Formats: sequence, structure tokens, C-alpha cells
Amino acid sequence: MRKTLLTLSLIATSLLSVSAVQARTLTLGHAMSLDSAAHKGMVIFSEKVKEKSHGELTVKIFPNAQLGSERDQAEQVINGAIDMAKINGALAESFEPTFKTISIPYLFRSPEHLRKFMRSDVAQKLLTSSEGKGFVGLTFYDSGSRSFYAKKPIKTPEDLKGLKVRVPESPTMMEMIRLLGAKATPMPFNEIYTGLQQGVIDAAENNISSLVEMKHSEVAKFYSMDQHSITPDLIIISESTWNSLKPEEQKVLKEAAAESLEQEINIWDQITNANKEKAIKSGVTFVKVDKQKFQEKVKPMLDSALKDPKLSYYVKQIQAM
Repeated sequence: MRKTLLTLSLIATSLLSVSAVQARTLTLGHAMSLDSAAHKGMVIFSEKVKEKSHGELTVKIFPNAQLGSERDQAEQVINGAIDMAKINGALAESFEPTFKTISIPYLFRSPEHLRKFMRSDVAQKLLTSSEGKGFVGLTFYDSGSRSFYAKKPIKTPEDLKGLKVRVPESPTMMEMIRLLGAKATPMPFNEIYTGLQQGVIDAAENNISSLVEMKHSEVAKFYSMDQHSITPDLIIISESTWNSLKPEEQKVLKEAAAESLEQEINIWDQITNANKEKAIKSGVTFVKVDKQKFQEKVKPMLDSALKDPKLSYYVKQIQAM
């Protein structure tokens, strides 16, 4: 009897050892704070991956730019140094031009319009457009609308004239700033605070939550609601990692990502509302603007995209939603 129990114990230990060897941990980096909706969405993604794979796949998250700037992390994903990263959607076009579509100013009419797109087959097609470039998209994440913020109110494009405005490293964003009469200044996300504080930049543009969570509201007290861009974030995975996974493991990641998106959207709304209240209490003034004046200045970007054979399909599909 003792021999039988010992044998069973050894078998169980052996099976656990094999399971431990088979288990795989994937790295996921991002530059956001722990308070962000994106981070909370990624935590849910991680939990779902573990649950759906029965512990054979786990995701370890590295927040707060621990693995470098968003561009650094994107390049590491492409090179296979890390498995996944959450990046600003505008940055993705630096590695696959088709992603330029989601950065076109005023293409998305509202948050609801964006969310309809993120859940669509068109979004899934766009996420796979980078195949062969070193990465593929797993899911989009809601990141709200982007507006300008500075030490002075910006009510019209004329108020931007000559200002140095921080933008992500995105040709589309840089072109938008040029058309609005300002000077585009690419800068890592985690350097915006000191850039505003020291006068390296005069203004930045992002969503309300970034303004508050990254403490930019301490050095920029005017948030102008021009909402020039409703650009989603996205989680990308290294193509080498993706191709090394079994089909059922790929399915686990896609399902977990899609389900985490739905919860991230709800978290986004709750956090954005709370952050707006925090911003107001800290002395931030929310400035109403005439959006049409901004739209008119950047309309050539939409016209150009409609003439581009690679972009026009996506633009027309999004406009028709």
C-alpha cells in the first residue's frame, strides 16, 4: 500500500513538473500608469488568458514604461525581444502605413462610432494588415478623444500658431499639427510633464485621463475640447511569438483580448468621468471650441486618404458605419 501511494505521489509530482515545463509566460509592456483603463483592461486580459489556457499561458505585465518608451517597446516586439506591447494607435503607422487610417483627424464622429469599428470585421482586417512586418494586432482598446492642453486656452487654430506641440512619433499627427499652424514636437509619452514644465513644449494633446493620471494637469491648466482625434490604442504581439503558438493558443489570446476590450470600454467611461472631476477640482478649465474651424484646416488629410488605394477601403468602411 505504501509503495502504491509512493508511486502515485511520484507520478503526480512528475505530471506537475511536466505541466510547469509546458507553461509559458508572455511579456506585455506599456507606458501607462496602474490607474489607467488600459492597464486595468490588460490585467483582465492576463486573467482571461490564464483561465482559458488552464494555466498553460500566462501574461506578465510591465507598466509605467519599465521596458522603455512606447516606440522602444514596439521595436522590441518587432525584434522579438518582448512578446507584446500596448501602444498608441498613431504610433503603429510608423511600422505599417495602413494604421494611418485610425489617426485621420475627425474620421470617427463619436466614441460610439469608434466602438462600432473596434468590434467590426473591418477592425480585425486592419489588425492583421501588418503581417510580414514583425507584428500583428490582437485588439484595439478605447483611449477616448484627444484634445489640446496648454498653459493658455486654445479656442481656434490661430491660437496654435507657432506653438511647439508634443505629438507621438506619427507622421499623420505631425501633418495635422502643421496644417493647424503649430510646430510638431515628437516626444516620448513619459517626458511630456517635464517638457511642459520646462518650456521645451508649449502644449500637448491627449485624452482627459492622460492629462490627470500623468499629472500633466499640474503644468497645463487649460484643456480645449476640440477632440481632433478619436484614435484607439492597440495591443500588438511579436510575429515570431505569434507563429510559435499553437492554433488553440492563438485562439485563447484573441478571445481573451476581445473580451477584455468590452470590459476596458466600461472601465474607460468610469475612469474618464472621474478624472474630469479631478481635473476640475485641481483647477483645470475645460474650454469649448468651434470644432468646425479645426475640421476645415485638417480636411486635406481626409481627402488625401480617400485617394490612397491602401487607405481608402478602410476610410470608406469606417465612414459608412
